[in-house]
Formats: sequence, C-alpha cells, structure tokens
Amino acid sequence: MFNALVIGAGPAGLAAGIAAQRNVCVLERRSVPGRKLLLSGSGQCNVTHGGTIANFLARYGNEKKSRFVKPALFAFDNQAVCRFFAQRGVPLAEREDGKIFPQSLNSRDILNVLLTELEKRGGILQTETQVEFVKKVNKRFVVQTNRGTIDAAKLILATGGRSYPATGSDGSGYKIAESFGHRIVPPKPALSPAYIRDYAFADCAGIAFRKIEVNLLRNEKRIATQQGDVLLTHFGLSGPAIIDSSRSIEQGDVVQLTICREKDAVQKCLTGKRTLKNALQPLHLPEQFLKRLLEQQNISAEQSASEVSRSDRQKLEQTLSHLRFTVERLGDWNESMTTAGGVALEEVNRQTLQSRLVEGLFFCGEVLDADGDSGGYNIQFALSSGFLAGSSLSSLFFPFPLSLLRRSS
Repeated sequence: MFNALVIGAGPAGLAAGIAAQRNVCVLERRSVPGRKLLLSGSGQCNVTHGGTIANFLARYGNEKKSRFVKPALFAFDNQAVCRFFAQRGVPLAEREDGKIFPQSLNSRDILNVLLTELEKRGGILQTETQVEFVKKVNKRFVVQTNRGTIDAAKLILATGGRSYPATGSDGSGYKIAESFGHRIVPPKPALSPAYIRDYAFADCAGIAFRKIEVNLLRNEKRIATQQGDVLLTHFGLSGPAIIDSSRSIEQGDVVQLTICREKDAVQKCLTGKRTLKNALQPLHLPEQFLKRLLEQQNISAEQSASEVSRSDRQKLEQTLSHLRFTVERLGDWNESMTTAGGVALEEVNRQTLQSRLVEGLFFCGEVLDADGDSGGYNIQFALSSGFLAGSSLSSLFFPFPLSLLRRSS
C-alpha cells in the first residue's frame, strides 16, 4: 500500500514521484526508465528553452492549451529547472538559438539526476511492470499488474502519448483515463516531418534554409504562418518551422516557402554575359538546390543571364518567393517527437492537475492534450506538470523557495 502511485517513469512521472516525496511508487513497463528522454535531442537532451516563462505560453498550439499549461509552467519554470540540475552536479547551458542542454550534452546525466533524487526521497521505482487494469475501491486505487496488485491513496497518470512506441509510449494511459470516464481527444502524431507528393529534391537532402517564412495553405487559403528553419530531406521537408507547423498540417495541404523575400532580387542579378547559375550567386542559394530548381522550371542554367526570357524571369522570381510543396502525409508515430491529443483539458483542474471527475486521480505530461513546439518546450512541461501534480497531492511541498512553486491564474 502506497500513499501515491505514479504510472510511467519518463520525466513527468519521475518529477511527480520526487515531488510527492513520501511512500510513493513509480511503475515503468520497460526494463529501463526514461527511454524517450534518453533519445531526445539526438541523445543530448534539449531540456528547456531560454527567455521568460511568459514567452512559453504561445508555444502550445492555441489559447486554450496555453491557459491550461500556465500554472504548471509558472510553478516550476525554466530557471527552476536549470537550478534543479545545476545544484545536483549537472549544469545546463543555453545555445544561441535559445535551446538549453546539459553542458555534458548527455541525456543520461539528466535521467540520472531524476532517478537519484527519487531514491533520495524514498521513492520506489519498479520496472518491467505492466499495468493490466485500474479501479477505485473505497476511496483507494487498486492497480492490477503482471507482478501483482498495488494499492494507493492517490494515482498519477504519466504514461506519455503514442510517439516513439518502442520506448513504451503506446497510448495505454488513454484506456485507463477512459475507464474513469475521461474523454480522450483523438491522438495524432505531432512535431513530425512532412512527406511531399512528387518530391523532386531528394538529391538536395541536408540543405537547410535559415529563418525563412513558411505558409500553410488549404484550398488556396492561408491557415498558418511560421518563421524558422527548413530542412530538405530525402522524402520531403523537416526542420523546426515544419515540425512546429505539423500539428496544423493535413494531407493535401500546400507548404509554401519564401526562399527569397526581396522584391526584384532575381531581376537585379540577371545582367551581363555571365551564365544564369553564376549570375544568381548573390542570392546565396545552394548549388545543388539551384540546379534542381532550374531543371524543374525547364530553365537552362548555362544560358547568358541577359538572355533569360521575361517569362522565365517571372517564373523564377515566383518560384523563389512561393516555392510550393503538396503534403502526401506526415511522419508516423515512429518519426513524431510528441503526440497531439490526449486527456481532455476541461476535465482536469489546471491549478492542481487533479481530475475533475475522480478525486485523487492526477495527470501530467504527454498523456494530456497539451503538446508544445520543438526546442525544449515539451520536456519543460513534462517536468513542470510532474512537479505540480506531485506537490498537489503531497502535504509536503517540494523543498524549493515557495516563489518557485507559486500557483498562477
């Protein structure tokens, strides 16, 4: 019998176990906890992001989600995260793009701090434990597992979403939430690359465009705009501006890239006897990309710049300012960094993360319908929501200054 039981040993679940502090057990179905955390940032672990925590709120999709995540983010913000790990021997460092990593660039250091802190506070981690069903009996939660029955006064679901299922995120937490009457917003892959129909730039894989404008069109109407980096891949488009837009992308949508924003930039280049490919050098376009682009437009790269026809000049300018790609599909669960959808937010108290339907049931992390942009925003919410859920059910707050655990409206 435990005071609190946490299902899921990712960053949210471990943070919840740490904050709950006494007589708590964290269950993990895999033999190794935090496997998805270990993979994050290509093994370097982009823990959080720089800037004020208020700037985080626009990074979670829409106003409803931003309002929901606010109390958790303000209770345990990015500065608190940095202090937490630094005080335990793992200092973090901010890059020029605002992403914050451990100085060691080793995700295992982040996981080890969480595991060590859980152990120091008396928490029990039980791996290779598959939850079969959960029910509430006489105000306590009875959890049947492959290793026997566990009884707890409070229950925290930190089971994650469905992305990277090999790490243990298979969506099983949704079934538990549904068994208690919670509505599940249909999950779909998020932070995904885009596969492009009739893609012609496979040989340009690895070429990146920095800080360009990306417009998402549906039925020729603009539905979203993003500013950021875009990466050409073997199958389509990736990079922060694409994966952050993926929560809004549907099959058949058009992704429009503004490679060159300056009006008449092409026209200014096309003078003299230089070949077209050499005349366009001031635009700083990668050679292979320019070659493929001209081939697609049936424009000879070797012709004299001054001989380029008016129609070809207009076509080239239009293409560089409105390069269009039609989306065939998004990456699947094995390629998506996180999950959009999950436990409906209106059924969870955002100040405590306790269920509005079942007393003593709490949620944190990716199991909730609260997905953030790339760049550390999802791990930050996992840690923040875990600490908030754990401290909410505990009579002892996590031992930081109260200003770091303040509730926010």
